[in-house]
Amino acid sequence: MDDHELVKKGILMTIAYAFVMSLTALVAKQAQTMIAVSTLVFWQSLFCALILLPQMRGRWQKRPLLIWKIHFLRSFGGFIGFLFYYWSLNHIPLVEASLLRTCAPLCVPFIVLILHKIRIPRARWLPLIIGFIGVAFVIHPTPDHLNPWHIVGFISAIGLALSMVTTRMLSQQVSGQETLFVYFFVSTVLSLPLMLLQGDSLILPVAVWPLVAVVTVTLYVGMYLYNLAYTYAPASIVSPISYVGVVFSGFWGWVVWGHVPDIYAILGMLFIFSSIVISTRMARNRG
Repeated sequence: MDDHELVKKGILMTIAYAFVMSLTALVAKQAQTMIAVSTLVFWQSLFCALILLPQMRGRWQKRPLLIWKIHFLRSFGGFIGFLFYYWSLNHIPLVEASLLRTCAPLCVPFIVLILHKIRIPRARWLPLIIGFIGVAFVIHPTPDHLNPWHIVGFISAIGLALSMVTTRMLSQQVSGQETLFVYFFVSTVLSLPLMLLQGDSLILPVAVWPLVAVVTVTLYVGMYLYNLAYTYAPASIVSPISYVGVVFSGFWGWVVWGHVPDIYAILGMLFIFSSIVISTRMARNRG
């Protein structure tokens, strides 16, 4: 298969990933009308870990302490990313929560600065400033309007950025299955005490089981498609196209809840998308 065909497959996998993950968010928002966010994160993490467990047979290897530290950072970032994303879904429109989560690439240079002490190149500041102007449009904080749940949605992007950077650090050291299994296992462990502190029961209402099942399956399939997309096509192509997930989320928000993005959200989309396109083109030209 030539490079052109691989890129086409990568684009299709990216669109499929964005669509599947928009379904995850849609059903998760519905499930949270019956159970707490921490409970949903616990069950989706536990079920995904159980799906991955058989795939780990014969793959276990002794790892140095440094690898386990990176594993934990990656898992903690992913846990924070989903927990805060789901929390924000309860209080702001689906499209705005998804839009803020897609800001993760804007946060990556700052995570790299903290973890590796690598300063942000001067050329990167232009797309970063454009992107954060977009974030400001989405949040549009004024004395009369400041919804803290927009901040919660943006924190999910910081968690996702941490998981992106540490996943790349692990990619040359461990298999993708190991990274995902450790993430889901750690997420299960971290969400359990949070769920018990909130006074939620481990036993789910019968009506919520189908929703939890759909969240688990779509999340697992989404992760699988995400890995395939980056296998077939470079990040410079996958990153901008994955932004179509915001469009899918906007569609679900309109159909199910009648949410129509306001002018601030639309301007935010344009600025953030422009920032991602500029950043990926810079990366491609540098490569």
